[in-house]
Amino acid sequence: MSESKFCPNCGKQVKPDAEFCPNCGQKLSPAKPSRKEYRSNQTNTSVQPVASQQKVVTRTVHQPMKKRNKILLICLGILVVAFAAFYAWGSNHYQRNNQISQIAASLKNPHADLAPYVVSENPNASVTTAALKPTQEYYADHYVEADKMAEAFKYGNQYENVSLVQNGRYLLLFPKYCLQLKTYSPQIRTNHANSTIYINNKKFGGVDGSGEDYYKKVTPLFPGKYHIEVKSTASGHQLSADKSTNIFSNKEIDMNIKTVNFTIKSIPAAAVYINDKNVGNLDKKGNKVFKDYPVTDDMKIYVVTKVDGKTIKSETVDYDEMGFEDDDDSSSNVIKPEWPGLISKDDAEDILENDFNSPEEDDFIGGAENKGYQELHSQNSGFNNDDDINDYNMECSVVSITPAPNNCSSVTYKITYTFEHDDFEHKQVMLYTGGLFKQTGDSDDGSQKIKSIGNGKIISDKKYDN
Repeated sequence: MSESKFCPNCGKQVKPDAEFCPNCGQKLSPAKPSRKEYRSNQTNTSVQPVASQQKVVTRTVHQPMKKRNKILLICLGILVVAFAAFYAWGSNHYQRNNQISQIAASLKNPHADLAPYVVSENPNASVTTAALKPTQEYYADHYVEADKMAEAFKYGNQYENVSLVQNGRYLLLFPKYCLQLKTYSPQIRTNHANSTIYINNKKFGGVDGSGEDYYKKVTPLFPGKYHIEVKSTASGHQLSADKSTNIFSNKEIDMNIKTVNFTIKSIPAAAVYINDKNVGNLDKKGNKVFKDYPVTDDMKIYVVTKVDGKTIKSETVDYDEMGFEDDDDSSSNVIKPEWPGLISKDDAEDILENDFNSPEEDDFIGGAENKGYQELHSQNSGFNNDDDINDYNMECSVVSITPAPNNCSSVTYKITYTFEHDDFEHKQVMLYTGGLFKQTGDSDDGSQKIKSIGNGKIISDKKYDN
């Protein structure tokens, strides 16, 4: 409690904090602080400068970054940028569609290694480069189907019996896609005991069964094109049957062996292939006789020749088209493989005869720009303008027709010119070699046009009196 205070002029008691006396108006001097207040003020005064000093010291302390820490921070920044660039590259390089394109390219190329891009639904099947070659050989022949599969996988994960699945990761970051293939174990059946089964030249063992029914179930195979051969012994004779077949199911494969006599007629010296195997060449007349040749229901025959350094393959003749009538008579069993784009003799003679007499530009490849058309048009104009010629006509006789590359036919033919004069008839025969016809359009509705009339030379020149 504060002490009492009195006015020094009139002695009246006043408030301790009053500056003037309320009674006489005397100005009062300020009261001295008590000892307790003094000590309290002293304590506050002594503490305050210390607190203020501590705050100033805290704000002004700065430690410089060490050189080692700066290097670490720079390296960390470089690593972050490098990783970001690497991840952007990997995301593009290993994107799904790019992987699908790579898989499709390997699928169509038997020389590529397909194994890294395939997993099997069958855990007992080994995914190896050799085991997948038949798959690649099939899609090399059916590349359009491989392209359809790739296109389908861009929008889904299934195409017929093939699936696209994720199998692991590239560089621990990017999903790896593979083809998931089924395997098949077809049963091969034949009609001879003591038969041995070979698939792609690999021995698969003997057969079981009795009578005329023998069979062998093969180990799991990936889908694809396979060459199957059955070797057997019957009545002391070595028999065999082979064929190429596409395995995409567990359907039984018939390899019954029977023999037949037949003749193949085609281009002289052409190579003959039966079930994709070269079995010899035709003779100079274009014939080859086969005696007691083992055949199967899936037998296929074609011939191959070379023209101007290019290999040409005939159409394939299936067993159902062979029409064997008598197994013991090769003369009645004649096979004549057709050639793609090959013109018939009658058609060639009709077209040539018509155009030699009156050339039509629509009958020529290139129309009026065709050199042969221009030669015939100029020739006929010359005949028409010759006053010594009263009338003329040309007749065509085809000597030979052979296949040529790119759906063409090479034709050798004779043109017999007959000129009527006032007093005599003039006959001139010219032999043309190197004539070319080309089939335009497909085999069903295509038309034959003259690509070249070839080169002619006079082989006969006679005059007859009227």
